[in-house]
Amino acid sequence: MSKFIVFGGKKLSGTYPVSGAKNAAPKLLIASMLSNELCVFKNISRFSDTFRSIDAITAMGGSVRFSSNNIVEINCKDIFNCEIPLEAMSARQNVLFIGATLARMGRVKIYPPKGDAIGKRPLNRHLDGIKALGGTIIEKNNRIEIEMPQRPVSTIYTFEKNTHMGTENLIVASVFNTGKIILKNAAEEPEVDNLIDCLNKMGAKIERIEPKTIEITGVEPLLKGVEIASIPDRLESATALILSILNGGGIKVTNSPRKMLEPLATVLESIGVELKWEGDTVSILKINLPLKSTAITTAWHPGFITDWQPLVTLLLAVLSDGESTIHERIFENRWNFLSELAKMGVKYELFQPEGFPASHYNFNDTEYDSRANYGAKVYGPTTLQPAEIISHDVRAGMDMLLASLTANGKSIIDDPGNHIDRGYENIVEKLTDLGADIRRV
Repeated sequence: MSKFIVFGGKKLSGTYPVSGAKNAAPKLLIASMLSNELCVFKNISRFSDTFRSIDAITAMGGSVRFSSNNIVEINCKDIFNCEIPLEAMSARQNVLFIGATLARMGRVKIYPPKGDAIGKRPLNRHLDGIKALGGTIIEKNNRIEIEMPQRPVSTIYTFEKNTHMGTENLIVASVFNTGKIILKNAAEEPEVDNLIDCLNKMGAKIERIEPKTIEITGVEPLLKGVEIASIPDRLESATALILSILNGGGIKVTNSPRKMLEPLATVLESIGVELKWEGDTVSILKINLPLKSTAITTAWHPGFITDWQPLVTLLLAVLSDGESTIHERIFENRWNFLSELAKMGVKYELFQPEGFPASHYNFNDTEYDSRANYGAKVYGPTTLQPAEIISHDVRAGMDMLLASLTANGKSIIDDPGNHIDRGYENIVEKLTDLGADIRRV
């Protein structure tokens, strides 16, 4: 369990360097399973999710080392084990070991993944796709055993709903197919494209042939080695950008390509924040206070992503004038952070948006509840007060940290799941370099 002591209200300034993407970097490491040659991965963040993937590869027989602070070298020529360790599944991205291990060994034993308590996020979309590729699945003793002894044959598979990691899982599982696999209604996130780029450089043949459609032409096992970098973390970029706005705009955020942040930039500019990009560095040109209230609906890429939602909700509650509404369509349980922000003075109300059936939401239809609150209203502006608050998940935890940095006085953040450190590399050091008074205890 982590605890953070924050003395907020201090003026922050300087440059915030964004690290490699939490939702991309560890998945590149898993791709090394498809090769017997040395793979070198750059811009790999050193946080717990990365080490969970490394531990799993090592347990399966791979050789892994950090050759420098953020460069990882992996050789999987001696892979012998098809069982993914239980502890590895505390990092949800390790579900990609399903596709990678099936492609490499024809079988895999894995435990259901864990992760943030923001929704059930079951594996049905992954496993339905694996079945379509020829996999057989047995669930026993809370473990899933999957076999796919034959290479997949030509198949067209359509995802029922958008699934980021489900798309990645089927891509990895399909690389050695004997014809062509076509995935329809496939995810379009930049992290998916980073994985595709990696696999193609290793010798795979993967192409987006039209929006939401991916074609995988089979190649012979195994792939060659690669040297590639993780994309920057667009969620961390958004975090630093929102912090800068809350603090008056004195922070420059590096490693933040505008293309990856376009939906966020559009919202910020519409409510009164003027941004300035110099290459991949973004800063605040002007903040027109009070910010305008607005309505936000989360969506899959290229829409406004759910992990930006708590950050912008906080910004609207603090600096906007009037009522803003947020419609959460990706996860069915993402409002725990609001009850914590209420301890600091944020005023909010949950509600059920009318006229939106289960098909409008990205979680499974069976999880839909017509009486559930998938919407929230927040009322600004708010002068935040220091408080003792709890981190419920990675993005909520960072919301608590940003709110604590904004409030004048001493706040305490209890983080029983170590969520903040799980999602942000060297976060205390980065914030201290900007002038924050924050300590991890």
